Amino acid sequence: MSSDDITIQYLKTMAATILLTSSIINSILGIVGLTFNIFVFTRPTLRCQPCSFYFLSSTFFNFFVILIIIPTRILSNIYDINPTDYNDNYCKIERYLFYSTRTIPCWLIALATIDRFLHSSSNSSFREMSSLKIAKLATGCTSLFVFIVYSHMIVYYGIHDKTDRFGQISSQCSGAPGIYSTFLSIWQMIFYSVIPSSTMLVFGSLTIKNVRGRCQTIPRAAEKNRSNRRTDFQLLRMLTVQVLVIIVCTLPVSIYRAYMAITINDMKNELRLAQEELASQIVLSLTYFAHSTSFYMYTLSGTIFRKALMKLFER
Repeated sequence: MSSDDITIQYLKTMAATILLTSSIINSILGIVGLTFNIFVFTRPTLRCQPCSFYFLSSTFFNFFVILIIIPTRILSNIYDINPTDYNDNYCKIERYLFYSTRTIPCWLIALATIDRFLHSSSNSSFREMSSLKIAKLATGCTSLFVFIVYSHMIVYYGIHDKTDRFGQISSQCSGAPGIYSTFLSIWQMIFYSVIPSSTMLVFGSLTIKNVRGRCQTIPRAAEKNRSNRRTDFQLLRMLTVQVLVIIVCTLPVSIYRAYMAITINDMKNELRLAQEELASQIVLSLTYFAHSTSFYMYTLSGTIFRKALMKLFER
């Protein structure tokens, strides 16, 4: 066995190990943390806050990622159990749901940053737009929008014959051959990472600017108003930490997809393919931490969240 063969085998083993280890860790973190998220965000102190509603809604979609997508990924990539390779309709529905449901939580957190901007604005008309009713409407419309954005996958995804470097033909669930693979990579990069992350950064910066302006202009208020401002500040801090986690976890996969789109027509040997597979497993595993760690970020950054959690344990 040549040194390249040994390296290739080592890279493949590392990729499988990273996939299995990260999937187990994310599953445990996600099941425990997301369950507590539901209990905490439905408590009286938080459930009437529009920002909390976005957190709660994203939790339900993250549950789908943890309980459905990750186990399916393990069965497919490690144990080679993939029903999508044998049923065309199942292939279309599974990939469509997997792509769209992973994207929606990122958009909901982006909506939460917009809500904090509106809530902290000195313009009373903007502040009135930060309400639970609008949060529910925005969540429904955004979820529908994302499902529509990925609806092309129902048409162009299916079971297609692929030829490997040895000339062997196999049927796989994939996008239509040709330019569609490049299009989907760019599409996913834009809607899963670029737009939500850009929205978070822009409105997060504007919110901080609003908060600093109000701190300088608003006189000393009554105890109730100070309590409300403390709640707003805690929610803003929780949101800021969650935004940073999402950006850090989703940006590498966007860079990887851009690289794959650029090099799609390059002739690649088996060593390079193994290296790309390892890189793919690393960046994809990283994205799942954006879906499984919100509870722990909220606990570390939000006093109001910790207090609600302690009251939950006391009960």
